[in-house]
Amino acid sequence: MKRTSFIVCYTLFIAFILVLAGCRSSKKAPKDTDVTSEVSTSQVSTRQTAEERALSSVIATQQTAKGLRSRVGIKLRYGSKSASASGQMKMKRDEIIQVTVMALGIMEVGRLELTPSQLLVIDRVNKQYIQVGWRDVPELAEAGIDFSTFQALFWNELFVPGMSTSPAVTDFDITKESSTLVVTPKTSRANTKKLVTSFHVGTSPAQLQQTRVAPSDGRYNMSFLCTYSDWGKLDGKHFPKSMYLSVGEGSKNYSLTLDHSSLQADEQMGDLTSRVPSGYKRVTLEQIMRMLTK
Repeated sequence: MKRTSFIVCYTLFIAFILVLAGCRSSKKAPKDTDVTSEVSTSQVSTRQTAEERALSSVIATQQTAKGLRSRVGIKLRYGSKSASASGQMKMKRDEIIQVTVMALGIMEVGRLELTPSQLLVIDRVNKQYIQVGWRDVPELAEAGIDFSTFQALFWNELFVPGMSTSPAVTDFDITKESSTLVVTPKTSRANTKKLVTSFHVGTSPAQLQQTRVAPSDGRYNMSFLCTYSDWGKLDGKHFPKSMYLSVGEGSKNYSLTLDHSSLQADEQMGDLTSRVPSGYKRVTLEQIMRMLTK
């Protein structure tokens, strides 16, 4: 990969994450919301409709592997700018999401890493890095964004804004559109002050196919869409080998596509947390984002 292509690729990746952060909330929530979620799990009906049975199957077949590794093709677009790269992706549930960008398939040129405590980007081409805590970015802190938000996204999981526990069928309203279920968190369960959330769920087989999110308070002209496709198997369960994420912010449009290959569960991965090499210069998010305007 050429140096300029790499710079565009990883700056677009950062831009996408920051824009995404502005339109989703964390699974973590104030205590009063969590009380509601605890009540909901005990309100399980003994009789379910066909739609509820289908959604129950989707929840039951969500991925349970603790670790994942794969090769990935990365495609990013921001307005008229676009870039492609190859790389590797590793995830350990509740610990890390790591994307490594490669040149010629053999040499690491950059790394993006999300952990429960921080966002880290290492640029090996220019020997510089970004390292920020989730609460150190105002856009993230205001929306309550943290690692768990991105974990649900990359693991292809249903969620209810404001719930810190895994959702149940009784936490959702369900309508049917052709062969697809449109699933929305019940207003009595979810923190709806900031977000309007919906999921498109396939029933045969049971799959979360699409997540759509938009702010509800009117302060942000933004929408978010994540579409999953090209299904394979991971640890015996369905898992999307292709993820297309699109964010619209006013007149700006961002998109990210991750295409997995050699997808496999890995329960034995050790500590994946990266260490910044000595001699690397620390830069800010603002400095990196300015590269997009050059």
